[in-house]
Amino acid sequence: MVLATGLAVVALQSLRRGRRVRGVLAGLGAVALGYTAVTESTDVMEHLAEDLDGEAASETVRLRCASCGDPIVPGQSRRPNENNEIVHEACLTASA
Repeated sequence: MVLATGLAVVALQSLRRGRRVRGVLAGLGAVALGYTAVTESTDVMEHLAEDLDGEAASETVRLRCASCGDPIVPGQSRRPNENNEIVHEACLTASA
């Protein structure tokens, strides 16, 4: 958007000074960059939201206690057991 605004300013100044070709080209560039910035920004945000949802879902499935099978949620204490598997700290102390 900043580049589109800059090109729009250049286009206006060029047209005022009588440089029509430069003004028209800068104006077309401003329109193209502005359109691209507006239309692609929503697509990027949608893809980013989908990626974040996918990562969150796969992370909860991946983080399961090897001892009890319950999911390990963020903030819970967890450690590797003697087989180097992730378990709740409570499950590790209960099995010891």
